[in-house]
Amino acid sequence: MEKRKEIDIDGERVFVRKKYNGGYRIVHPNKIDGKIVWKNLIAGGKWNNLLFIAGIVLLLIGSILEYVNAVRIANDCLAQSPFYILP
Repeated sequence: MEKRKEIDIDGERVFVRKKYNGGYRIVHPNKIDGKIVWKNLIAGGKWNNLLFIAGIVLLLIGSILEYVNAVRIANDCLAQSPFYILP
């Protein structure tokens, strides 16, 4: 595993890691100087990532609940049907 490099840009510590093609990318470590950075641990470095993942999860949960409700309504309609339905 490659080590990350720490650089100072305008008084802000930025961690970079070398990519396979020779460039660099910014990394968001979970621990800096032995302290846990909760923003990086929870959100992956950006709050936008957390909001995006939360939105996807909410859409999935909503879809599942809507499907369950539709099946329940269909079963109620079939149970009240005056016609005999063959199994």
